[in-house]
Amino acid sequence: MSARNRLLAIAAFTILAIIHPGTVSAQTSGVGGDGFTRLLWVMNGDMVLWKLDPNLNMVASKDYGSFPGYDLIGITTAPNNNTYVLWSYHASASSGNTSITLWLVDANLNFITSRNYGPLPLGWIPTGLSAGGSSPNFQVIWSQGGTAMAVWIVDANLNYVTSASWQQPGTRPRT
Repeated sequence: MSARNRLLAIAAFTILAIIHPGTVSAQTSGVGGDGFTRLLWVMNGDMVLWKLDPNLNMVASKDYGSFPGYDLIGITTAPNNNTYVLWSYHASASSGNTSITLWLVDANLNFITSRNYGPLPLGWIPTGLSAGGSSPNFQVIWSQGGTAMAVWIVDANLNYVTSASWQQPGTRPRT
């Protein structure tokens, strides 16, 4: 990345931090089949998506705001150039139950549709998304108390396909 582009990126980050003061974090989705990277900014619960060209220049952005009760967990971009967003909803702190919402966002960062799943079994926490290979499917990654892990396979239209779970060696199965 040229010095000029780095300076522009720093300026854009600074402007976003001023517009959305407070906690800021970022996550990349990896590179889509089109060679473009999608970048997620989380600023005080607001979601801002950027589309970066192969030279990491920003070519598009969308601000989706925040959604009360939902935590933004992450994004991934599949080879079909769609970006998938994972939100976690906690019905109440005392119940421990979690629901998730998956978003489908097109190659130009436009919201297409969403799908809700849950409430989910007690203690399972969504931790991230993953995509890769040539399949348009992606994975939702889960953990349970640091001793178990699960992966859901979800198709390009946000439909659950299958899953598997594993117990950490040397621990007892959780109920």
